[in-house]
Amino acid sequence: MTPVVGKKLDEIFAHLKTATVALREREAEIFDDVEPILRLHTPLATGSDQIAAQSARANDFQVRALLPFKVEEYSQDFQGTELEQFQEFLNDADNVMTLPGDRSANDAYVLVGKGVIAASDVIIAIWDGEPGNGPGGTAHVVELALREGVPIIHLYIDRAKEDASSVRLIMGGDFDEPELGKLDSPDDYVRMLTEILAPHEQVERKHIIDYYAEVENHKNFRFEYSIMLAMLRIKPLPARPWLQESIDSEIERERSVVRDNYPPTLRMPLERGYGWANFLAIRYAQRFRSGHITNYALSAIAVLVALTGLIVPSIKLYLVMSELLLIGLLFYNTGAGKKGDWHRRWLQYRHLAESLRPLIYLKRIGLSGPPFRSDFILGAHRKEAGTDWTRWYTAAIWREMSSPGGEMSREQVIELAKVAIEEQVLPQAEYHEVNAHRMRELDHRLHEVGNFLMGSVIATCVLFIVGYFTVPDMLYSLTPWIVFLTAGLPAAGAAVFGMRGHGEHLLQANRSAESSAALRQNAKRLAAIENIEELAAELQVTSHIMLADLNEWTTTYSERSLEVPA
Repeated sequence: MTPVVGKKLDEIFAHLKTATVALREREAEIFDDVEPILRLHTPLATGSDQIAAQSARANDFQVRALLPFKVEEYSQDFQGTELEQFQEFLNDADNVMTLPGDRSANDAYVLVGKGVIAASDVIIAIWDGEPGNGPGGTAHVVELALREGVPIIHLYIDRAKEDASSVRLIMGGDFDEPELGKLDSPDDYVRMLTEILAPHEQVERKHIIDYYAEVENHKNFRFEYSIMLAMLRIKPLPARPWLQESIDSEIERERSVVRDNYPPTLRMPLERGYGWANFLAIRYAQRFRSGHITNYALSAIAVLVALTGLIVPSIKLYLVMSELLLIGLLFYNTGAGKKGDWHRRWLQYRHLAESLRPLIYLKRIGLSGPPFRSDFILGAHRKEAGTDWTRWYTAAIWREMSSPGGEMSREQVIELAKVAIEEQVLPQAEYHEVNAHRMRELDHRLHEVGNFLMGSVIATCVLFIVGYFTVPDMLYSLTPWIVFLTAGLPAAGAAVFGMRGHGEHLLQANRSAESSAALRQNAKRLAAIENIEELAAELQVTSHIMLADLNEWTTTYSERSLEVPA
């Protein structure tokens, strides 16, 4: 049956290559203008694995050997000619990674299956469709892949007829009730890869193109938010608040710690992707937050200017003109924010940056898949709730990062856990602790300012009542000032209250405190891990902790766009 299987695999890999090139050309706006890199991840077992490796190589695929044990140990699975063939395929592989499998625990081949699924966008299963004989077999890998949402190209093997001519697509569902698709023509392969690799909505494409069109502008003259933080003694004002740090400088600061531990092909796509997203998120956060502060400030100042006419009626005309100018600035500021899409860009670019942050550790372990395999967002009961281009981009960066190679021993598992704790988990916990303190202080200071303003109003009212009965003549001459204070100070207080409410600072503080506590517990668990599967699972927990905070933050702010206060 070997020639029949080989011929059919040749067709499958040829169709995959052709479909990938066709998809890149059709989606030229969003994909890089370079030849696609195609990879086959395989344990190189005798039979189907080696036939697949041969067909993949013939169609310009890279071959990555993912082995359950060290090479010396795994070689014991082969005898005579089989061993020689295995060595030939191994020598020809572009990348070799060995896992710390344990024969006595009977988990080594399950580990390999999980590793292949984690690294793959689609699984090719050469299989008779029958239930497997145990963990790690083809049927078990198919079941695991469907749980992870990885589609299956099923090459059906009819052992009685020695035939392998039937190919079908399993796009979802489960082992007992799979969701099937067709793979009868080259167009079917293009449709399959489009479903896996391309964004699904036109609005996503627009936002991706917007992101690609961004430029690295270091000057940002919207720093009203920074001024407010400095005035409230929350955070000092930088020497040059209008200048933003360059992307290269940010990468050097944020990512220099990982460079000794990861090869360039693994870390550089992530460095650039994170650097750009983080730079732009900071830029638009500064614009949006400053625009929000300015709107409330302009509203309060407009009221105070209008009331000033009671005190200096001789300049009433100029005050009215000034009030109109302030209102015009308010609408201009709001319009600029909406036209520039500050709110959406801030939220999406920050979501993208934080989604990229944990990828380096998930990728390095070799058993964890990406946080997102597609742009689909699942709602309640795992029903589709929408799409998000930042998820698509995160998955694209994951694919661009090279797969890990080399030996993964027990000692390296322990070391990787230690590195993840030191480079990511504890720094993120510390960031959240600082942020929680800062947000509580900001809310408290704004609360104090609001209390002072309202206290001043109350004091003015009390003085008015006392003066009404004691010095009515003097009070009459001060009436314009009293109206100014009793009407103007509440307007200023309302602006401060609006800044507090719009910022949700206490909610941010509580989320950050919860995230910090969860990350510190996560660090303790990571420090005790010696098993690769446990490490993979716990690193997924790390990612989920950070993404849970991110998702809550995004949900909170998604409806808080820049508006004219009314």
